[in-house]
Amino acid sequence: MPLLESSTYQAPPFCGGAHFQTIYPSFFLKEQDVEYDRERLDTPDGDYLYLDWAKCEQPSAARELLIVSHGLCGGTHRHYALSLVHAFRRCHIDCLCWNYRGTGRVDNRLAKVTTNNSTYELQWVIDHALAQGYQHIYLAGFSMGANLTLLYLGREAAQIPPQVRGGAVVCATMDVPACIDSLQHSLGGIYQWHFLKPLRQRMVAIHQQHPEINIDGLDKIKSFPQFDDRFTAPIMGFRDAQDYYQTSSACQWLEQIQLPTLIINPANDPFLCGNCFPRDTASRMPNLFLEIPPNGGHCGFITQKNQEWWPAQRIRQFVLETIRPQDKLPELPIDQREAE
Repeated sequence: MPLLESSTYQAPPFCGGAHFQTIYPSFFLKEQDVEYDRERLDTPDGDYLYLDWAKCEQPSAARELLIVSHGLCGGTHRHYALSLVHAFRRCHIDCLCWNYRGTGRVDNRLAKVTTNNSTYELQWVIDHALAQGYQHIYLAGFSMGANLTLLYLGREAAQIPPQVRGGAVVCATMDVPACIDSLQHSLGGIYQWHFLKPLRQRMVAIHQQHPEINIDGLDKIKSFPQFDDRFTAPIMGFRDAQDYYQTSSACQWLEQIQLPTLIINPANDPFLCGNCFPRDTASRMPNLFLEIPPNGGHCGFITQKNQEWWPAQRIRQFVLETIRPQDKLPELPIDQREAE
């Protein structure tokens, strides 16, 4: 049953096709910014991660926390992260948006990057949150962060702390080889070009701290497989790009997910193909909810002016109605807005 045959998302009239729905929100959708409290988390491997906290003035009695994982070259100030923070703070749930290595506007110590496979980093963030006394933790992710969240919920199911109650993801690139291959064709090359620019800048920054990382010919790299073969795979211990892509694909671990999990993957997402629409798996599993809106693009979901961004309200609804323990203490009114 958790294959959801219909979706409440309705694209506004005249909002264009998949590419417009993807590109327009990325550049023009604005959300009220959040004044995060930034914390540096020292990691067990001798590096650090930067955590951006958005706590409530009046948190729920159950000490609840939403942990948000962003996209490949995203960050905690992207519209999708800010929308979730606003949505959950309105119902008195604290939020923690973590920055991947190299994306927190500061350099890291080690010549490492956060990858689709870095479930151990998400575990470090969760363990740190548990040390703060949170009793209920919910996970959310977008694009690469969506794949990472699903990979954690599936592959690491046996080690997940009981305080982690479930998750919800949007535009999950869970079949990494197929998604990478799709971006090699047609208009996918535009997106690839867009992402490769900050990835090259990241490697230059790593080289400045670690001159042993050879960046000769970096400007000649024109594709994800070339970049990942040359840098990501050797730096992070994979044989090559294809080994990295296959190892880190969450689609092969979906049947191991034991906690309630919502996957929102639009049918017209230009990044998604292959096993990114696991209808058969969702129809067999009681805890995996697959919602496939006809429209939305990649993390776009153009929403009517003055309305809450649809994925944010949908994730909040899923958390409150499906994930949240029903025996928790009463919460404060949902419409009592927090001071941002």
